[in-house]
Amino acid sequence: MPEGQRGKKEKMKKIPFHIISGFLGSGKTTFLKRVIEKYAGEHKIGIIQNEFAPANIDGAELKNSGKDFQLLEINNGSVFCVCLLGNFVRSLEKFIDEHQPEMLIIEASGLSDTTSISEVVSSGTLAEKIFLASNWCIVDAMNFRKSGLMKERVFHQLRMADFVVINKTDLLEENVEDLRIEIIKGNPFAKILVSTFCNFEFELGKTAINKFYFGEMKSLPRPAVNSMVIKTTRKISEKALSAFLHQWAPKAYRIKGFVNVKEAKTYAVQCTFENIETHIVEGSFHPTEIVALSDQFNLHEWNKSFRQLT
Repeated sequence: MPEGQRGKKEKMKKIPFHIISGFLGSGKTTFLKRVIEKYAGEHKIGIIQNEFAPANIDGAELKNSGKDFQLLEINNGSVFCVCLLGNFVRSLEKFIDEHQPEMLIIEASGLSDTTSISEVVSSGTLAEKIFLASNWCIVDAMNFRKSGLMKERVFHQLRMADFVVINKTDLLEENVEDLRIEIIKGNPFAKILVSTFCNFEFELGKTAINKFYFGEMKSLPRPAVNSMVIKTTRKISEKALSAFLHQWAPKAYRIKGFVNVKEAKTYAVQCTFENIETHIVEGSFHPTEIVALSDQFNLHEWNKSFRQLT
C-alpha cells in the first residue's frame, strides 16, 4: 500500500455505533425518535432499522418526524442470520461510504442477538470503520414476564446491555423495584433507568470513552478504537480469569460481559482501565461472551490470550 494511502487509512475516524434492543413493543422506536430529536441538529446520524415484517412501519414513522437523518431499512428477517449477513455488511458499508455519518444507531429487531450484532461490527472490514459505543435495552415493564418462550432471548439482550430502560412504568401494577431487582440479578453492571414513553435524560456517549465524544472534550479527535468480542464455549479457571483481566484491563477503555469458569460458576465482568469488577450471577450462561474497547490491542491478540488460558 502506498505511504499516502496507508497514512490516510490509519487516520480514518471510526464511527460510534449504538445498539437499541428490546422485545417487541417495548418502546424502541419511541426511544429512537427521542435520540433523533436530541442529536439530529448536532451530528450526522445514520439509522439502521431491522424488522421481521416486510413493510417497515416504524421507518415510515421516523421519516415523518421532520428531522434530518439517513435511514437504512433491513426487512424480512434478522440481518444477523448467517444467510443474510454478507448482504447486511455490504449494505452497511455502502451506506457509510455514501452518507459519512458521525453516529450510527441500530434499532434491532425484538428477537435479535445483540452479541451477534457486536461480532458483526467488530470484525472484517466493518471494524475499520465503526466501533461499538453503547448497548441499550428497552424493557416493557407491564409485559416483561409475558414473553413466554422468548424470555431467554429477552434476558440475553438484557445481560449484554450497558443501559436498561424500564419503560411503560405508568402501566405497571407491581412495584418497579421488584423488576429492577430481577434485572440486576441478570446484569449487575447495567445502569437502570425508569421511564414512561421513554422520556428520560440520556447521553448516548456515556460510555468508558465518552470523553472523546461529548461534553467539554468533544472537540478532541476520535481514537482509533477497536471493539472486540469473544464468544466461546471454552471455560477457564477462576485463577486464569483473574490473570486474563489483570493483563488486558489496564490496556482497555472497557471490558464487559459474562464468563463461564471451570468451577461451574458464571461471572459478570466489568473493567474500566485498572478498575476490575466481577460478580457471580445466578443461572447458567452459555456461551462465554465478553466485549472490549481498546486502542492498544486487537481481537487476534486478545482471543489468543484467552484460548491459551483455557
